[in-house]
Amino acid sequence: MSLFDIPNNVYSHPDYYPFIKHVTNIAESFKDPLHTRAAFFHDLGKLNKRFQTNIIHGGKLPYHSLEGAFFYLVHNRMVFDIDSFGVFLSILKHHGNLEDVQTLAEDLFDEDSIRRHHPDLFDTIKHIQATTGLNIDFDLETCCDSFDTESFVKDNHLAGLDSYFRIKETFSKLIFADKYEAIFKETFQRKTTVDVERYQTNLLTLIGGKENALSSVRNAARADVLNTFDGNHDKRLFFLEAPTGIGKTLTSLQLALKIAGVKNKKRIINALPMTSIIDQTHMEYAKIIDENTLLKFHHLTKTKNYVDHDVEEKSETNFFRQKNDFLGSSWGLDQVIVTTFNQILNAFYSNQNRELIKFWTLRDSVVIFDEIQAIPRILLRDFAETITFLSRELNMDFILMSATIPSLKQFLPSDAWCDMLDTKYYSMDFNNRYALAFREEIDTEEKLSVQIQRASKENTSVVCVVNTKKLALDLYEKVKKFCNPDDVFLLSTLFIPKHRKAIIKTIKHRLVNKQKTILVSTQVIEAGVDLDFDYGFREFSPLYSIIQTAGRVNRENREEVRESATLVVTNKIGHSPYHPSDLLYAEVKQLLETPIRENEILPRLKLYFSTTIDRTSQEYVLIDHMKQLEFESVMKRFDKNFMKTLPDIRSVFIEIRSGLYDRFVKKRNQLIHGMKQDGTSLEHIMEYKSRLKRINKCISGYVINICKDDALLFPDFEHYHEMKVCHYPHLNIGEDDQGVYSIKKGWAGLSSTVLF
Repeated sequence: MSLFDIPNNVYSHPDYYPFIKHVTNIAESFKDPLHTRAAFFHDLGKLNKRFQTNIIHGGKLPYHSLEGAFFYLVHNRMVFDIDSFGVFLSILKHHGNLEDVQTLAEDLFDEDSIRRHHPDLFDTIKHIQATTGLNIDFDLETCCDSFDTESFVKDNHLAGLDSYFRIKETFSKLIFADKYEAIFKETFQRKTTVDVERYQTNLLTLIGGKENALSSVRNAARADVLNTFDGNHDKRLFFLEAPTGIGKTLTSLQLALKIAGVKNKKRIINALPMTSIIDQTHMEYAKIIDENTLLKFHHLTKTKNYVDHDVEEKSETNFFRQKNDFLGSSWGLDQVIVTTFNQILNAFYSNQNRELIKFWTLRDSVVIFDEIQAIPRILLRDFAETITFLSRELNMDFILMSATIPSLKQFLPSDAWCDMLDTKYYSMDFNNRYALAFREEIDTEEKLSVQIQRASKENTSVVCVVNTKKLALDLYEKVKKFCNPDDVFLLSTLFIPKHRKAIIKTIKHRLVNKQKTILVSTQVIEAGVDLDFDYGFREFSPLYSIIQTAGRVNRENREEVRESATLVVTNKIGHSPYHPSDLLYAEVKQLLETPIRENEILPRLKLYFSTTIDRTSQEYVLIDHMKQLEFESVMKRFDKNFMKTLPDIRSVFIEIRSGLYDRFVKKRNQLIHGMKQDGTSLEHIMEYKSRLKRINKCISGYVINICKDDALLFPDFEHYHEMKVCHYPHLNIGEDDQGVYSIKKGWAGLSSTVLF
């Protein structure tokens, strides 16, 4: 139902698209009265005479958000409570980012500035009144004076986490539904809940096909987890703390499915700390979850930022490509999502339009934080406060899991969480697979290569994990000089996923057959890769990363190597991609000053985390600023404390066979052409989306991410925004390691080897 009647010859978008249809479709997208109000008022500025003329005849479209926001403000009798201010702010910023509210209030108090920047304001208000039939007594001075306060947030009783997240949800719904309607010209229809029963059946079938020596322990652990949940339905925070190799990936998914079934959840989201381990988790999920409802999403899968709704002179090709980009980046249609910490934490803490467009999808979800120890300790208090609030107010359940969970529980209400597994799994025989030892004297690439040589003479298989691709490549070259080159392998994300998968398969085959194998790798093998070596080395890194690498040493608890299996932690050698606050060099060194067995690690870990928490500031980094609605400041403080900024990177398609690129382009163009046909229904668009998604998935098997400077040397991938292509004739591909890309070394571009 519309709040007002507007003739069909008043337009919101090009091609004579009726204004009233646009706002009504948006309003009906969610059963939420706040969203309905925001929807009907957000574009009222488009009733401006100049806007209507230019949208028909062409020309620059005037700014319209402030006019709609002010009209709503006066229509709402200048009332500022949490809900009405959330609607006002969402209307005002629906084409931009959320600002610090106090700074925004100071800008809105400046009447002279508003008159200068919005000369058509009064005429627009008159057009709105005439067209809608809503009569208001508009006075700009009165509007501006409503922001005349030294502490706008405090004086209007707006402070608090409740305000922070309610405003974000209102904003998120508006920008999502607005964009969706502008693209599809339809009301957004929410999907039903997760198809729990079928996915549980698929999961159990997959588990049944993975029988090995540890199956009984893994099955027992899964049963314990599910039984614990049966007695704790009222809890919303579930800690899954278990040693590596116990099968946490599938156990957590089984738990998430059960929670979704019992609590009628809309989505399951699995967040991992690094993009390099997402592929493996996604592949496991793809064996269980339907492709049409499963999404892999991180910063490298996005193909573009959102276009400005007011700049609609885009080419048809860009417009229809944008449909798929939007559906993926907004999470609106997928029921199971595998993503990164960055993506979901940005939804929590970012002020950016492009990040918040998916915030509304978090309500009624189950979120798995895999490897929770990767959250910087300086942010643990803020993170704990955040998930406690969201679990209560947005009906979210969280599964927090790791082999090394930090002291997060001390920041949570005792009645909000439960442990899903007994610590007995840390002291079982299977959990005595290896020893950890710190060798401070191994502090150069040369010394490390010598140690690898010695270890390879005494062990059939050796793995060495370092922090950067450059060090991995250099070390690989050194190791090949003293070993049979056919026994030495390199693994990093400078290999296309198709080749990474093949390398892992080859290594796994060699390990099973007890062939001499030496692997030099980056963190790409630290999670989700089922490899089992006799001996290992790990360049100094955060403790959680060390433990993850250790999980690749005697993973299957082979008795013949149990006494000798060791992960040697070296000193810092190369560049570190980790945040300084997470390396904790002195603390980790102290923890490992004497070698320890795997089943002795847990008490030392608890002492370690307790000590590090005691040494961490007890002050919040973000929460106080969130309560004051300092949206931009929160984002900046989060970015500063969460993770080092990655180099500017671009995706490049590696054409490893002649004609491969042309075949992919032809298939994609056929689908894009089908989507461009007039009258294409949403049902058919979604069919095209599904087919395009499958093609893009195939393409991703040939894509690497390299430094922007390298990538800009290559041509664009046709109709694939920001993707570059390295054509087959330029590769000189082969097994002689001499080409730009080789099967043995991956990408050999000069600047790319500095990537983490």
